Amino acid sequence: MRSSSARPTVRRLTLLCLATLLPVMASGCSLFVMAGKMFLGDPKVQSAFNAQTGVDLVEDEKKILIVCRTPSLMQGMAPTLQHDLTHSILRTLRQRGIETVSPDDVADWLDDNGGEFKNASELAADFDTDFIAVIDVESLSFFEPNSPEMYRGQAQGAVRAYRVEKEGSRKTALQVFSSGFRTEYPRHHPVPAHTISERTFQKQFVQHMSQHLSRQFYDYRMGDEF
Repeated sequence: MRSSSARPTVRRLTLLCLATLLPVMASGCSLFVMAGKMFLGDPKVQSAFNAQTGVDLVEDEKKILIVCRTPSLMQGMAPTLQHDLTHSILRTLRQRGIETVSPDDVADWLDDNGGEFKNASELAADFDTDFIAVIDVESLSFFEPNSPEMYRGQAQGAVRAYRVEKEGSRKTALQVFSSGFRTEYPRHHPVPAHTISERTFQKQFVQHMSQHLSRQFYDYRMGDEF
């Protein structure tokens, strides 16, 4: 028979757990995730690319080519956005063990072809790669709406990926992945413009956006989000 003295101990443990979890839940998702990690570990999140294609770029040792595109109007607002975003995404993918096509080689190809392409098969014909990902940034803002003295980056767009198919000497690109994206930084409150230069904030936002987009292509730990 269980001793009655065990009941206060169980009650105390239950109250202790509640006392630990309630402040965590009240103070935001990131702390809730930290509490979850204490009890459950840090679960792995399957990438959107893996979920749609069944391909793990790391484990299957597949090579990918990344192209980022922005409307011409955006290039005046952030002239180095395409370059900075592409290089930051590729750097993250390489750190995760994913083989990538050199962005400089892609940039040279674009220069030789008028800076654009009609479809991914044009790239497939000239590059040795398994997949091609085209990231289109459709809208971008660095300021809080109606508050030009407050920074808050916002961007949205689309990501499409293509598998390179080989038929003899001919290569084509077949779309196998599609996803929209929307990201905001910082999430909880804007940054006063007088505390940081616009260029520095833009770099921080591009880094945030590149991390958000990179995770479309590799599995990651839930704690990495915070």
